[in-house]
Amino acid sequence: MSSQLLGRTPEGIQLVTVGQRAAQELCTPGSAIMCTADGSRLVHSGQGCVRLIDLDAAQQVVELKEDGVVLSALSSTGAFLVTCQRPTKAGEGPPAQNLKVWDLASGLCVFSMVQKQVNKDHWPVLHWTHDDESFIHMVTNTIHVYSRSDGFSAYRKVAIKGIGGVALSPVPRGGSVQVVAAFLPEVKAAPAATGIYALDVPEPQPTVRKSFFRTQGANMLWNSLGSACLVMSYADFDATNQSYYGEQKLHFLPADPARADDAVTVPLPKEGPVHDVQWSPTGDCFIAIAGFMPAKVTLFNSSCKPVYDLGSGPYNMVRWNPFGRFFAITGFGNLPGDIVFYEYGGVAFSLARDDDDDKPGKIKAGARVRLPPGADFVNTSGSNKAASKNAKRRSKKKDGEDDGRDATEEAVAEVAEAVASTSLEAPQPAAAVPDSEEARQKRVRALQKKQRQIQELKDKLAQGGKALTPEQQEKLAGEQAILQELASLGATVTSGTRQSDGQEVGGLKQQVSASAVEDANRKFYDAFMSGRIEEMDKIIGEGEHVQIVHPGAGCIAGREQVMESWRTVLRGVRPGAFKVKLEDVRVYAREDAGFVTCVEVIDADDSTGRIVATNIFEKQGGVWRIVQHHGSPPIARFR
Repeated sequence: MSSQLLGRTPEGIQLVTVGQRAAQELCTPGSAIMCTADGSRLVHSGQGCVRLIDLDAAQQVVELKEDGVVLSALSSTGAFLVTCQRPTKAGEGPPAQNLKVWDLASGLCVFSMVQKQVNKDHWPVLHWTHDDESFIHMVTNTIHVYSRSDGFSAYRKVAIKGIGGVALSPVPRGGSVQVVAAFLPEVKAAPAATGIYALDVPEPQPTVRKSFFRTQGANMLWNSLGSACLVMSYADFDATNQSYYGEQKLHFLPADPARADDAVTVPLPKEGPVHDVQWSPTGDCFIAIAGFMPAKVTLFNSSCKPVYDLGSGPYNMVRWNPFGRFFAITGFGNLPGDIVFYEYGGVAFSLARDDDDDKPGKIKAGARVRLPPGADFVNTSGSNKAASKNAKRRSKKKDGEDDGRDATEEAVAEVAEAVASTSLEAPQPAAAVPDSEEARQKRVRALQKKQRQIQELKDKLAQGGKALTPEQQEKLAGEQAILQELASLGATVTSGTRQSDGQEVGGLKQQVSASAVEDANRKFYDAFMSGRIEEMDKIIGEGEHVQIVHPGAGCIAGREQVMESWRTVLRGVRPGAFKVKLEDVRVYAREDAGFVTCVEVIDADDSTGRIVATNIFEKQGGVWRIVQHHGSPPIARFR
């Protein structure tokens, strides 16, 4: 079967087959689509019906006359389709059987029941065994087990008191005993927990169990071998008041009762939310993206040991290809959207591992190629699958051999070739100096454009613009390299940039430092409001010159004494109930030192008021830290 891509366009869902220029329209716009695990068939829900399409022939196979389908799911083998409609409202007669199971071979409904709650967050509600011989359905304090042998007409009860979520292992224990991971919510003073249960007895006891606090729900994810389950617990609120999206924790549970003591909280390397976690399709490792942005990406083995550190970046999603050979990390939503592809293999990864087995190794990125619209292919063995396709295309255009394909078509073709090919080509070395006058002039024009953009940014800053973003700071920091390359190419510097103006360069550095100092000042107050001494420890500077003057108190000098005073202060801070709003903020900074004056508007449980503060910062080891804080009440004291 040829490589195929599905795309959603204004005209509808289209199928693109590599090697064919024309796309085939499959569905109307707005249709919900879903592919089978082997990619051979497509299910899409349209108005008035649900259709099954054979992607090889691009033809409809089955049409189910079912209107108003809002959720759907395929069974493990793809032999059955589960559909769900919205439940009927009170007063519209007896509740309709809105949850149905369809046999895709015959197009007949083989099971139906009333599902009162239709929620995408808890879908699917039917969990199938690996061979589709049975499925389970969770109800209050009980799991119902339905069997295919009797046409799903009856069920067997398995009692698990307080069950609030369930995930069925893809591999039965001992080849016959079905195993589930069950989530038990918090009850009164008892913590929440997840346990591994065997469904061969009416009232099973957990063979493996992990408890955790501050949890409202949990998502459970088994690996393909059925040997371990990951549990991501979540709460809508964050006790530290640092994350708008609440709090998440990741836990690891082995399925083997002999390894029950190995049930642990996953040792994530960075504090913050868990953005995504995915098992490899082979079940021998998983990747977690966690921490405040830039998030940390870490690969763990099947025993929950961190093996590889893939660095930090603006990422919140990881996906594997179906065979576990490639994976991609990317950022969606309000993140830049860069996509980095990796090839995973024991040999390639072991070559990049550190000598010390106790420390996670780092992936050493090999050759890179930039593809429109901004995708990077990285091969850890040091060879590039795309083999500088863009450089070849540009060379063809220059020689008049352009094949007429636009950038998008080139990108699609290159992605398909990189994923489908099993051979690795050596990367083409980039030319250090343009090999023609035309190439030199093109490079000069590109550099001059960047130079003009930098000058426009500096002009806006001079007029009192907003604080610099990290991307803008990076752009400004690269100005000198641009000027040097222009000089090496024999080009003149445009009038917008004055190389000899030392005052302008100094002013630019001050703007960058002021932005960094203002960011450090915000981190200081975030640590104050969190009530956590470890957060305050990160922002307080080193040295005996570190000082603090609390409102109404004398001067405390020396880092140890300052930290001890903060321990006393933070004991009375309740996260979420202590808030500090800053007014009249003024920032001044040079390259390695700066200060902030501001008015602290404090709103706490038992005290409110205003404090005039001066915060002095120093750049230590490349990080801005506060070395002096002086707070004094203006006129009115706390009440």
